[in-house]
Amino acid sequence: MNDVPSLRDRRRTETTTLICESALDLALEVGWESVTVEDVAARAGISRRTFFNYFTTKDEALLHQAMSLDPGMLDDFKNSRTPLLQAVEELFVAMTSTDSHDRERAMQVMRLVESSPDLLPGLLARIAASEEVLADAIVERDGVDRFTAVTVAGLAGAMARVAGMSWISGLQPDPVTSARAAWAVLRELPTLENRSNA
Repeated sequence: MNDVPSLRDRRRTETTTLICESALDLALEVGWESVTVEDVAARAGISRRTFFNYFTTKDEALLHQAMSLDPGMLDDFKNSRTPLLQAVEELFVAMTSTDSHDRERAMQVMRLVESSPDLLPGLLARIAASEEVLADAIVERDGVDRFTAVTVAGLAGAMARVAGMSWISGLQPDPVTSARAAWAVLRELPTLENRSNA
């Protein structure tokens, strides 16, 4: 099986990244409320029509990388035979291992969300959508009921947010270390509970 991305896939990834970077750069320059789709398209060197081939709104472009699940890694997860929670941990560690991470730009996006409350619903919707995709994959992989799958996906989403914010705030040195540390704490919870009851 050939896992090398096609030229078309590479170009689509490059254009997606360019649009996202253009959206953030413009937001930092003029404020998010002043940015239009036309502005983002022009900065990215594409047409307005091409922009809409990638995103439906400017908010989607800005928040695209939040809780983004790589399709290839999701397929690897579904084909994995390791225990469920271990497989979910491996999925999120793999995602943090291969993504291009820029702490300053991640902080800039979070500041924009804080200063532009209209962005928050879009961010929460993107996180929820990613968790639904993961829940679907869990049902397909493990044959568990929907409630169990949604619960595990929600837990994974919470772990990803804790790990991401710990990295952004400087509590952890890099995304991979932060992700592993968060899941290590989860595994240690029974021990911590036993200590508190001692």
